[in-house]
Amino acid sequence: MLKQKILQDLQKAVEELGLPSTDLVLSIPKNPAFGDYTSNIALQLVKQSSANGKQSLDEIAKKISQKMKDLNYLEKVEVVNGFVNFFVKPEKLAEDLQEILEQGENFGQSNFGKGKKARVEYVSANPTGPLHFGNARGGPIGDVLANVLEFCGYGVLREYYDNNVGGQVTKLGESIANTKAGGNPEDQEYKGEYVAEIVDKIGNFKDAKEAGEKAVDLLFHEIIKDCADLGIKFDQVYHESGFVNIGATKKVLDELEKKDLLKKYEGAIWFAPKDEFLQDRECVVVKSDGEYTYFANDIAYHKVKFVENPDLVINILGANHHGHVPRLQAAITALGFDAKRYKVILYQWVRFKKGEELIKMSKRSGTFVTAREVLDEVGKDALRFSLLQYSPQTHIDLDLDLYKQKSSKNPVFYVQYAHARMSNIIKKSDQDGKEVDYSQLKDNHELNLIKHLLYFPDLVTAISQTLQVQNLTEYAISLADLFHRFYEACPVLQAGSGSLKDARLALMKASKITLANTLKLLGVSAPERM
Repeated sequence: MLKQKILQDLQKAVEELGLPSTDLVLSIPKNPAFGDYTSNIALQLVKQSSANGKQSLDEIAKKISQKMKDLNYLEKVEVVNGFVNFFVKPEKLAEDLQEILEQGENFGQSNFGKGKKARVEYVSANPTGPLHFGNARGGPIGDVLANVLEFCGYGVLREYYDNNVGGQVTKLGESIANTKAGGNPEDQEYKGEYVAEIVDKIGNFKDAKEAGEKAVDLLFHEIIKDCADLGIKFDQVYHESGFVNIGATKKVLDELEKKDLLKKYEGAIWFAPKDEFLQDRECVVVKSDGEYTYFANDIAYHKVKFVENPDLVINILGANHHGHVPRLQAAITALGFDAKRYKVILYQWVRFKKGEELIKMSKRSGTFVTAREVLDEVGKDALRFSLLQYSPQTHIDLDLDLYKQKSSKNPVFYVQYAHARMSNIIKKSDQDGKEVDYSQLKDNHELNLIKHLLYFPDLVTAISQTLQVQNLTEYAISLADLFHRFYEACPVLQAGSGSLKDARLALMKASKITLANTLKLLGVSAPERM
C-alpha cells in the first residue's frame, strides 16, 4: 500500500544522506492540516549526534523533504517543528482501495505478533453467585483483545480461572443449608432467589461443605453459559482447587522458601520479597489454620502461565484487585520470570439505568444486576458494544433504554445500520468485473472516508500494543459517520458518469469490508439488512 511506498522512499532518502535508517515510523496525523502521513524521523536522528554531526532538527528534516518532494505520488512535502509531513495526490490515495478489495476479510491483519504467544485471562467471576457486571465487563474487553492479538499474528490462549475454594465457598454452603432447613434468610451470608434455586438443583448433601462445592460447580457452568451467550469463549479453564489437589501450590511455596522469600509471622506464612522497594508487597500465603490463601494459589497459577515462556501475559481484572497486582508482579519476579511481559487491565464497575432511574439490584441475586438479565434486555450486540465504548478505567452508567432504540442515538444501531446500508447499495449495483478509475474520487467526503479506511491496519496494530480496545468502537462509530456523510453528499447509484459510479461503488465495498472486519473483532454482528 501507499504507506509502505512512502516508508521505502523515506528509508532511501535517509540512507542517501548518510544517516541511519532504522526505526522508521510513519503515522497518520489527527489534524489533516499536517498531511496524510507524518514522520518524526528527524527527531530520532538528531538524538544520534555521532551519526549526524551538528545538524539541527530542522536541517535534517528539510534535507529529507528535499529528497522526497518530487516523488510522483506526492502533492507536497512540508516540515513543521521537525516533523516531515506528506501530502498524497488524491488519485494515488484512492488507488489503495484496490488493495482493501483484494485483501477482503484479511484487511487490517499484520505480522506484528507473528511467532509470539499471548495468554489472556478474563471474566474469572466470583464463584458464589450468578455472573454480574462487576465481572462481566471484563469479558468483552478480554475477548476483543484476544481477537486483536490473533489478527496481528499472535498465538493466543484464552483463559478462565475458577477460584472455587476458600471461605466464600463454605459460607455459600452454609447459606444453602440454612435455606433448605427453612432458616431465617437474614442469617445467611448469601441471599436472593438463586440460593433457593440451588437448593432445588443440587439435591441432597451431607453437610455445608459439600453443599458449597456442589453449588460453585453448578454456578460455574451457568457462568460459562452466560459468557457463551455474550459471545465470550475460552480455550482453557483452570480451577483453583486443581492447584491445591495436585500439589502445585505447595511446590511453588517450597521454591520460594528455598529462596528465603517466605517468613512466619503471627502463626501465618508470608511472602516476603527481599528487595527494599518491594517491602509493601508482603502478603499471607498460608493462614494460621494451614489453609492456602487465594494469593498462594494464584502464584502457582501464574507459574503455569510463565513456565511456557509466553511473550505476553494479560489479566483483565476488576479495579478492586489493584492491591493484588503489585504483589503478583513481585512473585512473578521472585520466580525468575520477566514481569515486564505481565500486563494488567483494571476495569471499573458498571451501573445500569432506564432513563434516569438506576437499577440497583435484581430479585435473583439479591444484591446486584446479573449479566443474564441485561443480556435478555438488550441483546448480545448492544451489550458488548456498550461495554466496549469506554476506557476500562471509566465508571459508566449504561442506559438500557438507549441501547434498545432503533435510531442513530443508539451507537451500535448506528454502526450496524451503516453496514446494512452499504450491503443494500452494493446488491443493487452491477459493477462486478469492471475496471475502476480511482482518480474520479476527489470530493472531500470521499477522501476523508478513504483516509479513515486506510488507518484501520495501523489502529489494529496499535491496539495490540496499547491494549486499548475501546478505540475499536470509536473507530467504528467514526467510520459509520463518515460513510453516512459521504452517502448523503455523493450519490452512488445515481452518480453522473459510469466511471464515477464505479469508483464510488468501489469505495462502498472497501468501506463495507473495513466495517465488517471491525465488527468481527468486536464480536458484534454485521447485518446485511435491518
